[in-house]
Amino acid sequence: MSNLAAPLGPEHDSAPGATSPRGSFIICSTQRSGSGLLCRGLTSTRAVGAVTEYFNPTNREALTARWRCAPGLDAYVAALLAQRGAQDGIFATKLHWDQLQHLRSEALGLEPGEPEFEISARFLSKLFPDPIYVHVLRRDVNRQAISFWKALRTGAWSQPNAEAPEAREEAPYSFEGIDRCRRLIENAEVHWDRFFRFNGIEPLEVVYEDLEAAYELTIRSLLEQLVGGQARDVEISAPQSAKMRSDRSEVMLERFARDRQVRGLENPLAPDVRLEDLDAAPVQGATTGDKHTVSRAAV
Repeated sequence: MSNLAAPLGPEHDSAPGATSPRGSFIICSTQRSGSGLLCRGLTSTRAVGAVTEYFNPTNREALTARWRCAPGLDAYVAALLAQRGAQDGIFATKLHWDQLQHLRSEALGLEPGEPEFEISARFLSKLFPDPIYVHVLRRDVNRQAISFWKALRTGAWSQPNAEAPEAREEAPYSFEGIDRCRRLIENAEVHWDRFFRFNGIEPLEVVYEDLEAAYELTIRSLLEQLVGGQARDVEISAPQSAKMRSDRSEVMLERFARDRQVRGLENPLAPDVRLEDLDAAPVQGATTGDKHTVSRAAV
């Protein structure tokens, strides 16, 4: 399956002689939280430049080679701000928690590894001008974990929004694999929460379920908070990616919820679901808000 490519081409670079960006924003995310959908939507508006994972090692290597950056973080960040922030006056990047960890270690000359309980955001303020933080999250962590597991197993992280979706490999069910993905997501969200609280940051928040239900409205609302009144005039393109949810995903979702309960694992997103409420027949369901809802439709 073909994945949607990150906006790394020279067509997204700033025009020669453009001024330095006056501000920046950082999308703080976890894998499969809807951050890719959000970044592609923001990029399509041309109001905030090309938004992507600039500190993903693959993306960084490609841009470093094309821009012929000198070795080191300072040279790469200088090129980023010049090439990807000057045209629109705002630089924007996405960071998963593990990418922030690596970036911090490099910026401060620390050994890679799990950071201490509380970490300062000062190193980001030194790298990027006047940063604004955007936290993108997904309420349905079980579904997010299944999406993460499937992407890891199949290598399919996105699918172009075409009329005829490509046939794709289905990942096998694995409680251990999905639960590990969930724990990685939960751990990252705990770290983001501590990071915001310790630094007194109140991030702008985007919830995947809201983005999915009201795509244009959610993106325009975020842009208004980032760039003000000029957001009213921007054109927001339709989503470039298609939903990758399938009947198989729903079966895995129900099975994973059952298996967590059988093992006695806490599930704060599904406090009202009890084993006795689930009969032996396969069921379809979805997590809505803070409760896991179950329908009786056979799969």
